[in-house]
Amino acid sequence: MKSRLLVLFSAALLVGTFAACKQKNAEETIATADTSQNSLDWKGTYVGVMPCADCEGINISITLNEDNSYKMERVYLTAERETFSTEGTFAWDEQGSVITLETTEAETYPSVIKVAENKLVLLDKEGKEVAGELAENYILTKLDENLIEKYWKLTELEGEPIVYKGEGAKEAFITLRTEGCKVNGNFACNTFGGTYKVKQGNKLSFSQMFSTMMMCPNMDIESKFNKALQKVDSYTVDVDADILTFYDVDMNPVAKFAAVYM
Repeated sequence: MKSRLLVLFSAALLVGTFAACKQKNAEETIATADTSQNSLDWKGTYVGVMPCADCEGINISITLNEDNSYKMERVYLTAERETFSTEGTFAWDEQGSVITLETTEAETYPSVIKVAENKLVLLDKEGKEVAGELAENYILTKLDENLIEKYWKLTELEGEPIVYKGEGAKEAFITLRTEGCKVNGNFACNTFGGTYKVKQGNKLSFSQMFSTMMMCPNMDIESKFNKALQKVDSYTVDVDADILTFYDVDMNPVAKFAAVYM
């Protein structure tokens, strides 16, 4: 009898030990599984244009920092261009895929965001992805650090090297800023500015462009550069050579630039 009880006790002990080990292994698997939080390079600035009921859109940028702090800027694309900035910290969910922006402001949108590779997906108030035709407008694209905040000197237009002619010719260049997705530069005579939009797949476009109205002895580069920016559909950056190239929708190079370091 004692022998039988001992066998039953040993079997129960083995089952309990196996169950405990199985649970521990499962917990360790969850803890070490790849998540957005631990497997993606999520730190950086993400930009996009959200829909707006009474304006052209809301230019939005969100910067996520390694210390779990963030800065969000929303610019309403109206004549007044009202700007709202929010800073604070964010927290990850248990799955390490969704963050919640912690703020004292009431009804701040967006506040719940899904983190994916090189993009943020703005979730609705129920924590779900927006569906339908406008879904793309709720996706923010991570800015390419090799593209922004650099002085890009124009070196070629449609395969032709740039040669400055005439007295007073200025150097043509372009700079894409992080803040507000603003772009500025010089056409080789007149200065220009505006905004830019980036999307997945190195897609790039410019809008709301404006420039000064001076006349220079030679306006050839100015005219071609201006038209080239209107054709831009995508870009590439050769990091090793510090070369930026703009392409049209058919992947024909329309402009090429070299980085200049002051």
